[in-house]
Amino acid sequence: MKRAEYDVLIIGLGIAGASLAWKLSQSNLKVLAIDSKPWNRFGDKPCGDAISKEHFDNLGMPYPQGKELEEKVEGIKLYSPDMKTVWTVKGEGFEIDSPSYVQRLTKEARDRGVEILDLTTAMKPIIVGNKVEGAVLFNRRTNETIEAKAKITVDATGYSTSFRSKLPFEFPVTESLDDKDADVAYREVLNTKDEIDEYPYLRIFITQKASPGGYWWYFPKGPNKVNVGLGIQGGMGYPSIHEFYNKYVDYYAPDIDKNRLLVKGGALVPTRRPLATIVWDGVAVIGDSAFTVNPVHGGGKGSAMISAYCVGKAILNAFENNDFSAKGLWNANECYIERYGAKQASLDLFRRFLQKLSDDEINYGMSRKVIREEDLLEASANGDLQLSTAEKAMRAIMALGKPSLLFKLKTVAEYMKKVKDVYKRFPAEPNGLMKWKYSVDSIILEFNKALEK
Repeated sequence: MKRAEYDVLIIGLGIAGASLAWKLSQSNLKVLAIDSKPWNRFGDKPCGDAISKEHFDNLGMPYPQGKELEEKVEGIKLYSPDMKTVWTVKGEGFEIDSPSYVQRLTKEARDRGVEILDLTTAMKPIIVGNKVEGAVLFNRRTNETIEAKAKITVDATGYSTSFRSKLPFEFPVTESLDDKDADVAYREVLNTKDEIDEYPYLRIFITQKASPGGYWWYFPKGPNKVNVGLGIQGGMGYPSIHEFYNKYVDYYAPDIDKNRLLVKGGALVPTRRPLATIVWDGVAVIGDSAFTVNPVHGGGKGSAMISAYCVGKAILNAFENNDFSAKGLWNANECYIERYGAKQASLDLFRRFLQKLSDDEINYGMSRKVIREEDLLEASANGDLQLSTAEKAMRAIMALGKPSLLFKLKTVAEYMKKVKDVYKRFPAEPNGLMKWKYSVDSIILEFNKALEK
């Protein structure tokens, strides 16, 4: 068995792992980053491929360029189930070629000294005294087994959670995913028969009938190319996602040329609050493996980059202090919660609320403005839904035909505030984690019961 020692081992080179490798390549740390896929498939994950421009600006990440940038996004159009109400949300972003961008980050990290191994799998963690100290790897390209010791090991394996799931159960980062807190997603990228109308705008179609618990998307990648797909809530016993896709694709994407299919694929997408902690003794978790996906729109690339940024900062701080324990890495949690996690937890409740609504309630709410465009904007931007007394009274008048809808809206607003307040009181040290997690779980249970009334 080959043996090697590193400061940091990164397992997985999707957008999260590649972003972290790129960040750490600007330090003097000895870093190994691996992926089970070959080089030319790094970043090849089925998704909508859209990222808000603000993530790049806030995190100091390079903009996509050349073939990495397929279209500059100007905003999103959100359609009601009956297609009669359309909300337009302005906002700059990028529709990217994910493999090209991820592989660029990885190449730049390698050029600055990060060691990269493709076709390499983490077989099992190395645990010494209840602390992670690397992993045993297998490289299929060289047919070698490698004992890779590292002071910090980072799981960036995506929705498979293939590394942290092998850790001892008592490690808090082993938290599992409830099937109902995930979407099953499928998408195809195709050319269109004609030029797409308003192609700088992404389109989202809310419909419980055609995508229960999720939505359909139509994301142009230029004037004649589109990423079209859908997500449906897992764990509900719904038919295969392919049944929904084949039945409704002509309705939501009538202009696609099915003979010019470029790529297709499906994935499981976590749509809940983040892991209670994204770090523990000698280990960190980022991206989909840490449940960092936005619970409402299912976009995960931007928040994966945020988690990589926060863990990267914590790693540098841990080496400065020579402390690789959970306490030494704890500021990764504080960074992520401040930048995204508290909002994400709040949106977890908003997601549960939306999944309980019928198409009739959504049509009514959007057309009568019981649910408003500003609600979505406020919730998406800050995880807040504020309803003043006057606002409640006005909406009560508009909701005369659907009084239960207003009750649900008031309930979700109250609980979104509650959960954000709890996240603001995140424990300063690891020994307070379990008590804090219990308070979060209690709010989720209370909220679920309140929605059933």
